[in-house]
Parts: sequence; C-alpha cells; structure tokens
Amino acid sequence: MWQTDWAEELQVSGEKNSQIKSELALADVDSVYLLHWVEHCTECAIPECYKTCPLYVARRDRKCARFRYGIVPNPQYPGLFPYGAEIHFRRWGKLESTFGFGAIPPQRARRLDRIDRGLLRGVSAASSALRAVSPNYRLSGAYAVAREQVLRSITRTRKEHFDDFVVEVWNLDSRPVRLAIECWQDRLKFRSSILLEPGRTLRRFAFTALNIDLNGPFGMIRVLPDNDAEAHLVFSWLDFVRYPPRTVKSGGDRGVPQSSTKVKCVIWDLDNTVWNGVLGEQDPNQVTIRPLVHQVMLALDERGILQSIASKNDHDNAWSVLQRIGVDQLFLYPKINWNPKSTNIREIVSALNIGSDTCIFVDDSPFEREEVRSVLPEIRTYSDSDVPALLSLPEFDVQVSAESRQRRFFYMAEQAREQRADEYGNDYEGFLRTCAMKATLFTPLEREHAERCLELLHRSNQLNLSPHRYSCEEYEQLFLVENITCIATSCSDRFGEYGIIGFASVESRQSSLFLKDFVLSCRVARKKLENAWFRWLISLAVSGGYDKIYARYVKTARNSILLATLNEVGFREIETGADGVLLELSCDQLPVASDIVSVTAKSIKEIPAANSREVRRKIAGR
Repeated sequence: MWQTDWAEELQVSGEKNSQIKSELALADVDSVYLLHWVEHCTECAIPECYKTCPLYVARRDRKCARFRYGIVPNPQYPGLFPYGAEIHFRRWGKLESTFGFGAIPPQRARRLDRIDRGLLRGVSAASSALRAVSPNYRLSGAYAVAREQVLRSITRTRKEHFDDFVVEVWNLDSRPVRLAIECWQDRLKFRSSILLEPGRTLRRFAFTALNIDLNGPFGMIRVLPDNDAEAHLVFSWLDFVRYPPRTVKSGGDRGVPQSSTKVKCVIWDLDNTVWNGVLGEQDPNQVTIRPLVHQVMLALDERGILQSIASKNDHDNAWSVLQRIGVDQLFLYPKINWNPKSTNIREIVSALNIGSDTCIFVDDSPFEREEVRSVLPEIRTYSDSDVPALLSLPEFDVQVSAESRQRRFFYMAEQAREQRADEYGNDYEGFLRTCAMKATLFTPLEREHAERCLELLHRSNQLNLSPHRYSCEEYEQLFLVENITCIATSCSDRFGEYGIIGFASVESRQSSLFLKDFVLSCRVARKKLENAWFRWLISLAVSGGYDKIYARYVKTARNSILLATLNEVGFREIETGADGVLLELSCDQLPVASDIVSVTAKSIKEIPAANSREVRRKIAGR
C-alpha cells in the first residue's frame, strides 16, 4: 500500500488510456507482505528542521514534502495494484516502510487498497472542512492510527515465509540513476543498489539475502536514490512476495532450502549442458559449445566468479574438446571422471578453499541434481534451462573490481604453488621461504582500491573478525575518523600477484590499539602472512608508545580458522561476552615464523601516539 494521502492532482506520465503489462503477473504470486510505503527524509530532525532546512517545502499538513507531488497513483503502470506509484524524488527524499503486519493474498491487498483510498477521499474532504473551523483538527492523523490497528488485526495470523523482494520500477528520466535498498532490524542488515537505466528495471532479491525476520522485532525497509539524487520513477512492484510452490523464480531448484550467499563458483556439467548431446555418442571434433553458455561463462569470469567442471566423462576426450573450443583455461580443479558428482564437487570446494554455500551446480539431469542435493544440501542446483536467467539473479550480483576480474588468474597461480609445495613434503615452512612472498601495506585512497577492500569485507568469511557488513556510507565514514587508520594489504610472490588480499582498520585508544576490522582472502590463509602482518603492527605500536593490541572476535559458522591464526600470532582470550571474545596481544613478543613474508609499508596514515602519562614517561626514558 502507498501513502497517497498527500498526492497532488497532476497529469500522470505516459499515454492516456494505455497500460504497460508488468513482467510479474499477479497470478504468479501466492501472497505478499503488507507494506505501507510512506515518504520520509534521509536527514530529517522534525520539527526543528522545518525552520532551518533550505529544502523544506510545506505539504498540506505542513510537514515537509520530500516528493514533489507526493505519491501519485499512475494507472498506466499496474503491478500489485491497478496503478504504479509515481514519485518525483527531491533531494534527501526516501521511501520507507516498517515491518509489523503480515502476509496477505494479492487480490485481498488490492481490495484493502481500494477501500483505503476511498476512505481517504472522505477523510480529506472532512479535514478540509474542519480546518476551516479550527487549524488544530488533525483527522488524517487519527485515521492513520486507526488504519494501522485494523491492518495489524487483519494480517496477524498470516506468518509466512517469502521467496523474493521484487522491485519493478520505471525510470522516466533520460539519464540513469542508482537506487539503494536498505533493510534495518536493530542495525543495518542489508544494503544493495540497482542501476536504473531509462525505462523498466525488474530485480528480484532472494528474501534470505536480506537477513531479516518479518515476524521478529521492529524493523524497516528504505528505498532511495544514491548520492541524494533527484529522480522521476514509477514503482509497479516493491514487495516481499511468495510464489506458488510450482513456480521457480530464483535460487535454483525449489523444494529445498537455498542459501542467499553470493555465488563464488559455478560448477558445470558438460553433456547436454555445456554442449548438446552426449560426448561419447558423437564425433568429438563436431562438438561445439552452446553460444549462450559461452556468453554466460565469459560474463562470470568478468565478474570474478570462479568456474569448474563436475562431469561423468572420459577425461582426455572431454578435455581435448574444451581445449579445442578455447574454454579450458576458465576452469579450476575440474573433475571429469566416473565418480559421483557430489564427491567431485566436494573435492572442488575443498581445493578452492571456499564455502559450499557459495557454489552452484548446473546440470541438465534431475537425477544428478538430486544426488548432489542429497549429499550436499547447501549446494544450489540449477537446470540447463535456468542458464539464460543466471546473470540476472541476485545471488550473481557481486561487486566487480579490477581485482575480482583477475581472480581466476590468482587461483591458477595458487595451483602452481600447490604443485611446487608437494615437492617439499612436510617441510611447509621451507617451501614458503622459497616463494619469496612480499606484502605491501598502504591506505586504500584510490577508488578502485577502496572498492576492492569493501568487497573483501563483504565476501570473505573464513578470515574475518566479524560478520558485520559495512554499508557504503559506513565504510566511507571509517576513513574520516581521526583516530582510525585504514590499511590495505597487497601481496605477490615468485609465482605471480595475489592483488589486494587484506583490509584492516586500527583504532588508537589511549595506551592501546584496537583492531576494529581485520579480513584476509582465503587465498593467503596459513601462509604466515598473518604472522608477518602482526609483527609489523607490533613494531608500529611500540614506536607509538603502545604496549597492547586488542581485537574483538565474533564467532561465525565459518571463521574459526581466524581464531586459530590469531592464537598462533600470540593473541590470548581475556573476556567473553554477548558481543564476542576480547583478545589481547602483548607488544613485547614477536609472532612465530613472522620473518617468512617481507612487509613494506607506504603511504600509511599515521597512528596517533599513545597519550597516557605512563606511556609518555616510558617513551621519554628510552
């Protein structure tokens, strides 16, 4: 539902008496979550801001009009309702809806909306008449309170799960605009943005990706143009939806739990998936890759999404075909044999050192997909018929940077390292010393470097201090705090470049340093880079007069390897609470094996010197 209370009369956009069909038919939706979208301001501090804000424009109720004409029903863009919500966003304008109602069939949502808009017309007329008698009458406010109570009573028994959050929006301007979507529940739980080219955009976000509980504590969802931009949009769908059980929309095969985690690796079957027919039943020289599959493979590689193969085939024959058609270099740790595909996929995941829930498997055979799901239920499975839609699904909407585009090459170099390491047997540290690994530490001020570090914070799970995911705004503010130093880490060795593989933020607190963020790519896990990194930090701390370094470790299902690494470095647990484990590292002892990787720091923002009297005396006495 929409706050059309303050909509002004105007000629809506589009041709008269014409309707543009939505790409999501009402018949394809089983139920929706009842949302009431209202206009808000990103910077409001009502009512004081009405007197001081240069953007204040009085609405009929004397509140600020964040949209130029309110939320105007436009019947030419129907979706959930027989109209689209046309909005001219002014600077700082945003759409907002709170959680707290429940599920409802779409046709019933339409009936409620029709009743609500009819009552609003009567309330509006009565309010105008009462205001002529006394300006203190606020009939519209009383109606809003009553409406909320009625809606809660209607929906309180419908507590359902949802499949997607669907956004269908028309950009009526001639220039593109980026639209941000945020979910809050105690804190920011989800943030993403959509680039809206002129015309229609349809995006589905897997509900589980939003990390919210619509039946839980108070929460809200916000939609606003990025960078305080002005925009002229029409929304036909902006809703949590549940599809009928037979409908497949995103997340692969329905009927099994699906992860919302962003995809890191696509594992392909070959026969009747990558190419037509069965290789063993035709001339290998006549086999060609499906054009659309080839396009998707190249696009995945461009996004930094890894690819592999799990196929029941003769390895040499299949590999010769992949080499002939020029795609063999796209695949890491391919498994082409007669083993169960679940076994092969488990080995691929282990070799890549990523989580199973970040991988998907594409196979034309329902039997093979079910075999994989029965053994590895966290693996998302797709049919070959799903391939045309893969790139548009939210789980494939990953941040892309110059670093991510090189991810496959980084892993190929890692394969070469592993082969070399095998020659050293159990002398792993001996092998590491031959790698001549070098780390470079710097403040990521260039946009490309900063984006890569944010990508690490969002994507890395195993070597990450906490599950917190920064919004773009939070991340940008981190660089502006005076007593916080942000540090990026890039790495290389004699096999090649790793690129930027780490990010940390260090906060100075009187006589100690606090490691606020610490994240590393799993590609450098347990290669003693962590040991060398903390040796450098200890040296920096001592030169500034600090004697302790602290960090708060928040346990997740995936980051236990980091705690083991921190313990090896020298951190010890001193306190456990609801907000995690407080760790302490004394600066009077260097980490073991910390001389294997060489560290060079350049252009690092200076860490403020410790300011306690005792520490200052120590420094003066040296």
